[in-house]
Amino acid sequence: MAQRSSVGRFVVTNAGVWLVMTTILVVVPDQLERWMPLQFARVVGWVIACGVWVIAVEAEWKARFGPVMRFAAQVVLWLSAALIAIFISDLFRG
Repeated sequence: MAQRSSVGRFVVTNAGVWLVMTTILVVVPDQLERWMPLQFARVVGWVIACGVWVIAVEAEWKARFGPVMRFAAQVVLWLSAALIAIFISDLFRG
């Protein structure tokens, strides 16, 4: 039972961090666009979002997965966050 609760907590925590990352990837570039090109502002947003991921859940990922699995899964999660954030941002741009 403790194992199931641990897995559930891991999934919920990662989903929450993914939502925070996606939000950062929408809000930060849109706010920074006043002072810099959008492409550069998106890189700044990406740096902040990755920092949040590393602080919040990277240690748990290292404890659960090897480097290849961790890389593959995180690329999918991070790329999906970035693409959804770009879609949302562009949707509000008109």
